[in-house]
Amino acid sequence: MTAPHADLVIHGSVVVAAELGGLLTAEAVGIAGGRVVSVGTRDQVADVAAPGARVIDAGEAAVIPGLHDFHVHLVTLARGRAAIGLEDAADGVEVLSRLRAAAARGGDGWITGRGWSEAQLAGVPPGALDAAVGERLAFLSSHDGHSAWASAAALRLAGLGATTPDPDGGRLERDDDGEPTGVLRETAFDLVAPFVAHPQGDALRAPLDATLRELATLGITGASEAGDYTDANGVGADAAMGDAYSSLTDLGDLVDGRLRLTLGIPVDAISAAASRGLRTAMPLDHRRTMRFGWAKEYADGALGSGTAALFEPRSCGDGGNGILRVTPDGLDAIFAVGRAAGIGLAVHAIGDRAAAMVLDAVERAPTRVAGQLRDRMEHAQLLRETDAGRMPRLGVVASIQPIHAAADRDLVESCWDGRQDGAYAWRSLRTAGAHLAAGSDAPFESVNPWLGIFAAVHRRLPADHRGDWRPGQALSIAEALSAYTLGPAQAVGADDEGHLRPGARADLAVLSVGLDTLLAADERLAEVSSVLTLVDGREVPAS
Repeated sequence: MTAPHADLVIHGSVVVAAELGGLLTAEAVGIAGGRVVSVGTRDQVADVAAPGARVIDAGEAAVIPGLHDFHVHLVTLARGRAAIGLEDAADGVEVLSRLRAAAARGGDGWITGRGWSEAQLAGVPPGALDAAVGERLAFLSSHDGHSAWASAAALRLAGLGATTPDPDGGRLERDDDGEPTGVLRETAFDLVAPFVAHPQGDALRAPLDATLRELATLGITGASEAGDYTDANGVGADAAMGDAYSSLTDLGDLVDGRLRLTLGIPVDAISAAASRGLRTAMPLDHRRTMRFGWAKEYADGALGSGTAALFEPRSCGDGGNGILRVTPDGLDAIFAVGRAAGIGLAVHAIGDRAAAMVLDAVERAPTRVAGQLRDRMEHAQLLRETDAGRMPRLGVVASIQPIHAAADRDLVESCWDGRQDGAYAWRSLRTAGAHLAAGSDAPFESVNPWLGIFAAVHRRLPADHRGDWRPGQALSIAEALSAYTLGPAQAVGADDEGHLRPGARADLAVLSVGLDTLLAADERLAEVSSVLTLVDGREVPAS
């Protein structure tokens, strides 16, 4: 069968595939019917193109397979465009000043924000939040998303008080009289979160459109929505699948064709998904670029909140071994249900104890049948050496977010003393043969994949001039690009994604820089953007 003739030809420094051993390159790529049909020199591709084919000459610019963010909270990212940003506040005084200003603007709706840190709140006296916002309902998530700070009005709405017990896998921080201070850890977060009003439906359309435009500007053509804590607060026909999943399918007309989106669900929704016959990687009905993903569970908390589950106590703060959010028996039950339904599990594990528990559960789980995709470990931030070697043997995808290492280096040095060599151990995972797929965890870190790629190579942020952090665990630029292209595609079983070989989906980005800049992998990566982004060969509108 003769391949169709290209009706679109792009000249440039084409990265056909980012393979672990290096980059496979060409001078031109030909596209027809939404797929790559030819790759080679300019003359080779021109010779087999259709008469009158459109030609885009990118000069020396790099043309790469579109990047895939393998762990992003897309709905939360879109909503966050209207939330109060607290991440860059100098201290607790500035945090409170921003909240006081928000309350002064009037209205009776929720005051929402995100990004506060433990260091900011360390000097904030009890009752300060209520002094700032008065009787307003306020709910502010932490930088890592594993803690929240709620106003007294919000606590009352949720029915929380001194007699409220700590939920399994969570904790309410309390004052000397046993009254909740408003700081909620892990599953205690969920005691208030369902009451918080969030834009859905048409109210979400504009911020989601702006977010999709931002992703296109960055060269992102694929994403995996990480899913929710719970199946509550869904909307529309897919309400039983949770807020994020149902919000995205409800606005599927806005998303479809602009982003190759894999939609995750909370584990609570596995039964609802199974009743519809949904399986991991299955295309969604009547959608070209949307498919069903993995079910999300949380094994533990996070480094910043001090709730990552550890074998040995933290070496900072008040010590402690963190919080396990699920029991081994609970994990066994979830894996059994997921296997029977053909739905893969994506389990959040940051501490070494949580990671070991997840791998133990995978080892005990029913064998995957032919065609079932591998499970994922989300974050895998601290691993014992033996557990790094277990991941490839058990077929667990290491879903990593390189930017976390750069952002957390000081916390790791302070809180995980003696274990730093096992933190963000990407080189150890690669050497062991583990499958790496990279993402951002936005909005808890920047959605910019170029900061993530820089962090994968240097284990620091471009503005951090202290030198590369523990570079023995770094990736090469080819390995980093592979983790953002081929890695996610292979994890989802899509042989025709993540590369630009003939037959591949024509998902690509024409970058603002040349291939030499990519290979240098220096601070200039922070300024990289896409001047043209295609999904299925069609231009995606950018901001």
